[in-house]
Amino acid sequence: MFFTVRFPFFKVVILLGLLPILLSCESNEKKGERLANTYCSSCHVFPEPGLLTKKIWETSVLPRMGVQLGLNTFDYQMDVHVNDLTTFIKTLPAAPVISENEWDHIVQYYKTNAPDSLAIPEPASVSELTQFDVSSFRFNQREQPMITLLYTDTVHQQLYVGTREAWLYKLDTKFTVKDSMYVRSAPSHLRISENGKAEVLLMGIMDPNDQPKGSLVNLDFESEEPFVLLDSIKRPVHFEKKDLNGDGLEDYIICAFGNYTGALLIYENQGEGKFKRIILNGQPGTRNVIVRDFTQDGKPDILALISQADEKVMLFTNEGDFKFKPFNLVRFPSVYGSSYLEVTDFNNDGHFDFVYTNGDNADFSIVLKPYHGVRIFMNDGNNQFKETWFYPMHGASEVKAQDFDGDGDMDLAAISFFPDFNHQPNGFLYFENNGNGFDVQTTPLSQSGRWLRMEAADIDQDGDQDLLLGALNFQPLVPDSTFSRWKETGSAILILRNKRK
Repeated sequence: MFFTVRFPFFKVVILLGLLPILLSCESNEKKGERLANTYCSSCHVFPEPGLLTKKIWETSVLPRMGVQLGLNTFDYQMDVHVNDLTTFIKTLPAAPVISENEWDHIVQYYKTNAPDSLAIPEPASVSELTQFDVSSFRFNQREQPMITLLYTDTVHQQLYVGTREAWLYKLDTKFTVKDSMYVRSAPSHLRISENGKAEVLLMGIMDPNDQPKGSLVNLDFESEEPFVLLDSIKRPVHFEKKDLNGDGLEDYIICAFGNYTGALLIYENQGEGKFKRIILNGQPGTRNVIVRDFTQDGKPDILALISQADEKVMLFTNEGDFKFKPFNLVRFPSVYGSSYLEVTDFNNDGHFDFVYTNGDNADFSIVLKPYHGVRIFMNDGNNQFKETWFYPMHGASEVKAQDFDGDGDMDLAAISFFPDFNHQPNGFLYFENNGNGFDVQTTPLSQSGRWLRMEAADIDQDGDQDLLLGALNFQPLVPDSTFSRWKETGSAILILRNKRK
């Protein structure tokens, strides 16, 4: 039996008329996706539309991306300080690299596929902290703390605290201030040299900028002025010392974070106070480095976290004579907000793994993000890394991996500078490794400040690792009630003394 289907003539005409429109819509959608993959992936990992909301893509991120492609999609003079304009303009193409029509397709693709809001999971249950006794310290009850540096010198039983106001304090282990010195700009990192003096990295200008006003200084509290070892560095945030070429002289590896420009730098020690500057990586945003022999060939290599635009973990293998071969180990979307990297061997197989935090929320997409948190990446033995664990933590900014409870496996401690102040204001989390995962703990005192820095050290010399958290209490994104409470009862330093027996 046969069935004949008859359509009225006018319906056929309408369907045929709609067909080109439907095909055109499909073509435009695919074209937008293709162009987005092509142009966005030329600089960094392709950011899926679902990473941000429609509004943020349309009004903030995409207009700024258009400028980077040579289009007049945003008045960048609103964002860029007048002192940085010349430098910023040099980072832009001389002519547009994309047509207006192609750009419109990309914008439409993100507007069509991005959500109206990001799905934020319900806060996980967290237990009361039992591994540490917690107390707090404050310099001055009348002023909000602005700590930019914490460093414990366990050899000399001293603690160094640096502030945004460009002061460096020296305390004893009872948290009595023993000395202080004005160092001209905010300190970001410190190491004790062989002669016992402090080598201090100064940011120059702490806020985002591209001005080469940072420096590395040798500091003696008994002298009036720091001795400048290296200068003209763009917003340096971290450094390490290592003899990279085996000549008996220690070289410096410096993270010049910058803003639109910056670099990972090596200063080759040529003796007699002379250094040769080498650009290891010319991208801005290097947050921290770990220097060790990762390839086990007898030469120190450099592992770095790049946290601006093309966010990634890079390994630079030492080929000798200050030649390094770069490898991208893991790359992240450009909106991830990478913030810190710590290396350890989680499974004791002799190959390095790493734990990573992402939670920088002071960019052009200030919104709670479900993908902010703490992640573990395991090494398969061939330096191929796979994410094996993730714990969501709004605004995660730093992590430490230590066997805090002494049971033979790695525990974690993490802080957040951008927590969910309204619903889950845990600025500190302790992850106790139970062999099958982590038991998560915190303390109510984690809500007594906005934690920018964390230090793990045996501050009381009893054989276990303690923790110090340093607060920098900026108010943006902080409710007025919380900020007022910090003024009255907040902490500058949270002291977590390990109770391991």
